[in-house]
Amino acid sequence: MVQVTKQTVQQWVMIDYLAQKHRYEETITRMERKYGMTLAEFEKHIETAQKEVFEEWDDNIDWSAAVGMLPDVIQSIEEIKRGSIEIVE
Repeated sequence: MVQVTKQTVQQWVMIDYLAQKHRYEETITRMERKYGMTLAEFEKHIETAQKEVFEEWDDNIDWSAAVGMLPDVIQSIEEIKRGSIEIVE
């Protein structure tokens, strides 16, 4: 049987959330640089474009997901920092 402390699990989970946060922030930064605008501006651009560009739609999906998930990940990181973690079986 392997024994793992709550603190060790907490550290593993924190590392995972920090990696997710980094990926989402990188995606957001990359898209803002690529298109030179915010997600809201980009979505308006897509809606009013004369021609659909599939790469833009794909980027919009990735960008929207990153923007949508980032607050949840940040909240989880803050909860872990406060020690608000429960180990369940």
